[in-house]
Amino acid sequence: MILADENLNYQFILDLREAGYEVLSITEKFSGISDPSVIDLALEEDAVLITEDKDFGELIFAHQVARLTIVFLRYSKTELALVRRQLLFIIQEYLDKEGHYFITIARGKIRITTL
Repeated sequence: MILADENLNYQFILDLREAGYEVLSITEKFSGISDPSVIDLALEEDAVLITEDKDFGELIFAHQVARLTIVFLRYSKTELALVRRQLLFIIQEYLDKEGHYFITIARGKIRITTL
């Protein structure tokens, strides 16, 4: 399962659903919950969390939450089409992969850190 943080551009959710993935949207079901509650929900659902909120990096690394995969997106509007393709690629590769990762997609590059 994929958990879409409430700050995520809705186009990503549509792309993932169109590709056949089950996406739980914070905006649609749990609007306004705190970042720690989002992490708890992702852990409870065993979901990959996709976010555009840089605070999740600090939460994961400072609090050493290693049982979760997060995909963090940073892009400009001109990079949206590229990031949409990259996100689908990452989800195909990492949704069911063993282990947990902090994956950053930024400026056309993908960085993967094993947690």
